[in-house]
Amino acid sequence: MKIRGRLLLFGYPLTEIWLLWWVASISGWAIAILLIIAGFPIGAALIRNAAAKASLIPVAADENKPQVARSSALMCASGVLIMIPGFATDLIGVILLIPPIGNRVVRALGSWIGLRMVRMPGFGNAGFTGSEFASYVDGDVIRGVIFEEETPVQPENGGPEGSPSIQS
Repeated sequence: MKIRGRLLLFGYPLTEIWLLWWVASISGWAIAILLIIAGFPIGAALIRNAAAKASLIPVAADENKPQVARSSALMCASGVLIMIPGFATDLIGVILLIPPIGNRVVRALGSWIGLRMVRMPGFGNAGFTGSEFASYVDGDVIRGVIFEEETPVQPENGGPEGSPSIQS
């Protein structure tokens, strides 16, 4: 296991335990436990509001759609982080709700993921382009329509020609 994996595996729980002890020593154990329990409905409310905001994307103006989608995705991610028990994830979730910081995180993650994506033929940056497959197709191509080159000859009664047989 690499060092990043070890830090994540052992460092995250230790950080959460240390922050719980620190908050409990300042405010008392009852308040610390109530704060951890209160994170679940707060996170659920953020996720519900993110879903409502995401439902506005189709009716938003074209130039505002990326901003609406980004803010609803950040709100949903913040809600998930706040729902996870612990003060470190709550702090990260609250920090993501600050628009300048959240937008920088989205840009950084987008470029990081973009560098690691596998490029597939036929898929550009904005979805299916189809231009990569143009050399493989003969004849007319209309998406969703199938053109048959040969039409089978139908007998007069509409049934198959000849006697029934098993084809392999």
